[in-house]
Amino acid sequence: MLITWLLFAYAGLAGADDLHPHDVVERFFAELPGSWDGQAIETPVGPVDYPIMFHGCEGGVIAGVADLSVSDHYWRFWRSDGDLRLTFMSTFRGNRQPVELVVADVAENMIHFHAPELALLTLSAGLIEPNLEIRVYHHQQPHVYIRLTRSGKAVSERARAENRSQACVDLRQP
Repeated sequence: MLITWLLFAYAGLAGADDLHPHDVVERFFAELPGSWDGQAIETPVGPVDYPIMFHGCEGGVIAGVADLSVSDHYWRFWRSDGDLRLTFMSTFRGNRQPVELVVADVAENMIHFHAPELALLTLSAGLIEPNLEIRVYHHQQPHVYIRLTRSGKAVSERARAENRSQACVDLRQP
């Protein structure tokens, strides 16, 4: 908690654009857990409500699953050798193959990822107060834009536990 406060104090003194890339990643990791609500504003099928709850999972993983009407989206942020990684999977059209993304750059509060095994996919995610913003690109062209804010909705412990058990599944395991 003290680290999070210090990061915000530093951001307030230095300005968000002056944060060191490591600080942007640490702030993102610290602030991501919790309930978020909003929309995938731009998608191939039009706007879609996008409620998601991110959880701290074993091994320092932060994971969430958005249960959408057209598919489920699994987000799993984790570290390997100190570097941030993202495993993402959309179940659209029956897909069960996750994609692993690595950090390409960190700039202006946004973490930019690319998928070495799927060159067409790039993604940026960041906390732009008061929002969590995610932009997905296919062949460097905008594909999906998600804007979320903290949800004020009450969630039962049972619903939270069920969501956590679904979100914290390691997508890389068969």
